[in-house]
Amino acid sequence: MVAGHRTLDAASRLRQAREEKGLSFRQVAEATKLSVRVIEQLESGRIAELPEGIYRRSIVRAVAREVGLNPDQLLAEFTSQHPDDLSTPKAAAVVAVKPTSSFQKALAFVSATLPMAAAVLYFALPAERPPVAVMPPSTMEQRAEPMRAEILPVAGLIETPLVRPRPVVVTLTITSRCQLRVVADGTEILGRVMMPGDTVPIELGDELLLLGDNASAVQFSINGQAGRQLGVPGDVLSARIGRDDYQDFLVRY
Repeated sequence: MVAGHRTLDAASRLRQAREEKGLSFRQVAEATKLSVRVIEQLESGRIAELPEGIYRRSIVRAVAREVGLNPDQLLAEFTSQHPDDLSTPKAAAVVAVKPTSSFQKALAFVSATLPMAAAVLYFALPAERPPVAVMPPSTMEQRAEPMRAEILPVAGLIETPLVRPRPVVVTLTITSRCQLRVVADGTEILGRVMMPGDTVPIELGDELLLLGDNASAVQFSINGQAGRQLGVPGDVLSARIGRDDYQDFLVRY
């Protein structure tokens, strides 16, 4: 080792690589579809504050690739320095599907769709809910109606109602079996295995984070307008859709 040479830790090496390429936190965040906060946490070595599971590993790989570092090598360095926070995920068990009778097929179909039906029923009932939530289609249609102009009387004025900001609704459509996790404004609102044909409408607050094991399996639209592809088959899904930049995700005709 050369005298006076100090080996940088993984977080410092990541920050140095970004600065050498002249990239800001915002530029890296936009390129990787992650939040600026996530990039800052990674460069500060605060791995425990990142989303848990395989998503931490995919975040390290995505940022390393963007700043020109070897993703596998940097992930290995982070793992050696943070073994408890970047443990190797266990392989998911794959269940072989065998031909079944008509009754068994019907039972399997009901079992697969029952959780989704329960979720829709839950959110359709009037109750106190957090600002960001999965919305039933009927509620979306009502909230998407344009405001009607008030007619003022000839001899006076009436109080003008407050105009609410137009809701931004992201509708996810699943094309093949995949694992999907959805985090809205820091709160996980969905985390399970999704099946082809599943749809999930979500009202966008400040930030929506989509994480999964197959980017090409998740398609989406925003207020009815088609969104662009989030990745090719085999890519890990790690995308951030913000209230300030969601239009960048729309397909331009």
